[in-house]
Amino acid sequence: MASKWWSSEDVAVVTGANKGIGYEIARLLAEAGFRVIVTARNPELGAAALEKLKGLPSISDPSALGFERLDISDKASIEAFKAQLEARHPGRLVVLVNNAGVAFKGDVFGAEECKATIDTNFRGTADACEALAPLLAEGRGRIINVSSGAGDLSRIPGAALRAQFESPVDRPQLEALADKFVADIKAGSYKAEGWPASMYGISKALETAYTRVLAKQLEGRGIMVNAVCPGWCATDMSSWGGPRTAAQGADTPVWLATLPPPGVDGGELVTGAFWRDRQRIPF
Repeated sequence: MASKWWSSEDVAVVTGANKGIGYEIARLLAEAGFRVIVTARNPELGAAALEKLKGLPSISDPSALGFERLDISDKASIEAFKAQLEARHPGRLVVLVNNAGVAFKGDVFGAEECKATIDTNFRGTADACEALAPLLAEGRGRIINVSSGAGDLSRIPGAALRAQFESPVDRPQLEALADKFVADIKAGSYKAEGWPASMYGISKALETAYTRVLAKQLEGRGIMVNAVCPGWCATDMSSWGGPRTAAQGADTPVWLATLPPPGVDGGELVTGAFWRDRQRIPF
């Protein structure tokens, strides 16, 4: 881990932190000395995760951990969370890790399920970013979007579609792609239009592409925005089938969160990239 440039009052927010990779990210950031806000859609599960974290002997200051409900698929929930954050920790937000996401299990594939997946993984992540980015400390803030190699563009058969994902101009362009995928599934024409049969994969391709758009928008404020593939981890989302642990999946997001800011200990503006195992990977 890089030399410590943050203080115990600097806030790190982790979405979907009640279990799996999100929980491990929250743990590692708390161990590093950030003031960590654990968020989850389910308040009971979030509160239980908070108590579990506070009981770990590796957490030197349990009082620096807190919980707030946050459902990224609900704009009202995002705005309520933002208001709480501004009121309780004005000017202290440094790290935002967008880990919350959904995936249908089994062979589920349909237009309704596709829209629900995209609404959380892409639109919910984007909404959280856009609401909270104004609160990030200039020159020190960073956003880490936990995406997936399932959204690798090589998995999209259609060359014309791939090209639209490779150099996105803005969010509306990506919204149009999302709507087209849902419409093509509903019409039964998604294969002919060049789409893969992967709702989760496209939702993550949209999330990673949006990360590039946001990175360009926030570059002038010195805020780093990156996407991460944690690898296939043994978590509830993967039905415990992955070869990696959740802690291993959390390593690169936390590494990005703790990189020195530009001008501090040789730090540079590391932004707009896709990462796995602390290495840049192709989008």
